[in-house]
Amino acid sequence: MANISRETQTPLATKQRVQWVDYAKGIGIFLVVFGHTLRGLVNSSILETSIIVVSIDQWIYSFHMPLFFYLSGLFIERSASKPLREFVVSKLKVIAYPYFVWSVLQTVLQAIASSYTNSSVSWSNLWRIIYQPVMQYWFLYTLFVIMVVYAIVHKLNVSSRVFLILAFLFYLTQIADVGLGSWRVLYSVRRYAIYLALGAVVGSSRFMSQLSQWKTQTLLMVTIGGFSTVGLAVGFNLIAVKLLTSIVAIFGIAASVALAIFLDRFNRIDVVKQWGSLSLEIFVAHTIASASLRIFLQYVFGFTNPIAHLILGTAIGIYAPIALYRICQRSRLRYMFRLV
Repeated sequence: MANISRETQTPLATKQRVQWVDYAKGIGIFLVVFGHTLRGLVNSSILETSIIVVSIDQWIYSFHMPLFFYLSGLFIERSASKPLREFVVSKLKVIAYPYFVWSVLQTVLQAIASSYTNSSVSWSNLWRIIYQPVMQYWFLYTLFVIMVVYAIVHKLNVSSRVFLILAFLFYLTQIADVGLGSWRVLYSVRRYAIYLALGAVVGSSRFMSQLSQWKTQTLLMVTIGGFSTVGLAVGFNLIAVKLLTSIVAIFGIAASVALAIFLDRFNRIDVVKQWGSLSLEIFVAHTIASASLRIFLQYVFGFTNPIAHLILGTAIGIYAPIALYRICQRSRLRYMFRLV
């Protein structure tokens, strides 16, 4: 990766960096599964909407997806240094491929079980996934587009810092309510490119190697302060102010990264690192798993305890995809998640 000091290229630094990034992904994917499970329970009337529920939902959604774009940007400078064709092919295999496989699979399952799910899906939705992402898979589609744009710009010798400036200017058009046409993906790109760009700047600077050297007290202060700031922003409804949305998200990202480095340093809750290493597998399959459990408990057993549903739904949303991945790796279905 260009512009990285010799120190950051040592095996030890690389190992530490990857470990805390896995922890950060684990934190993020837990929030994704928990948040989707929470919304599923509200939409199915198992959980009543309340100030607490809405606040938790807004707290999670204010930064958990920006976190993933940020983490995706940390190492993009290195991968974008490859020939453009090689870069695009690699992203087709690990991002576009699971997008199409799981978008089709989830759409088919939702169409079959439409009378039991929270959203009505018809068979006509299948062909639309080419240009109109369905459900949570918008993230993979948007991530692929931003990464390809970054790689193209990189080939034009545009630095990560300049790309961040361009992404920020593009982001400002959202605040000004500038229309981008009917292709909704552009709106997602405009909203989230700034976080991937920020990750690219951090990943290509000395700051990346310095993160793991922060004092424990500093990590705890950033964690508590960052998450608390997001909480205050939710409480005072500051997230409704477009100009402040990205600032709140950055506080959440900083807190998540600090917590990840803390967990890595003391090797605490190692299972979170496992979630992070399999975050893609969990992401693409968690909704199917948690929704299936909710439907089964609700309609077969009439079980509607919201707290139990939330705990069980989150757990199955994480571990069912992991189990499926393990099974697929040992069978002819090894390409269910990635084309590599």
